[in-house]
Amino acid sequence: VYGGAVQMFGRAYRGGATKDLALRMKSGQQLVFGEQIGWFDPDVISDTANADFLRDLIQLRWRLRRYFYAGQMARPPKFDRPLPTVTADWQWSGTWPVTTDAVLAGAWELPREHRLVLLFVNVSEAPVTAAVSFDPATYGLAGCKFRLTELSANPGDAAVGQAGERFAAPITFPARQARVWEWRW
Repeated sequence: VYGGAVQMFGRAYRGGATKDLALRMKSGQQLVFGEQIGWFDPDVISDTANADFLRDLIQLRWRLRRYFYAGQMARPPKFDRPLPTVTADWQWSGTWPVTTDAVLAGAWELPREHRLVLLFVNVSEAPVTAAVSFDPATYGLAGCKFRLTELSANPGDAAVGQAGERFAAPITFPARQARVWEWRW
């Protein structure tokens, strides 16, 4: 599953009754999978329903680019419960309903630089609260002490603080937003 390099494939961004949700699902997947975001008409940025969401994902992708070209995909973080799901018509060939978790998650690491990011994208219209567990042993980092920073699309990251062996906390993921945590050891 983890091939050590980002492979790029296109996503068809089309219309339809659920096009806004489908756009968020596809672009959210592209971010957590490390793909280039897009393959859509440039006019999509004029669509006020998704412009801010899409802009933030593209800016995050740019900020995280080193993880994608020099790093490696890691095991996605786990939640303490099943998450709500969303379904939209992706219109690959006629009607093509696709269902995903409302919060998409991924992880990328730069082991030689002692950095790991956990990515979360809530593609739904509602906030989702769930506990996220971070166990350093999952990433081969047992015994390490960590500094945690929440990265944003724009400069001005918020330092969250220090973390020890494990991290588990209920987190509310706001609707239509991405959250990225960078762990350094």
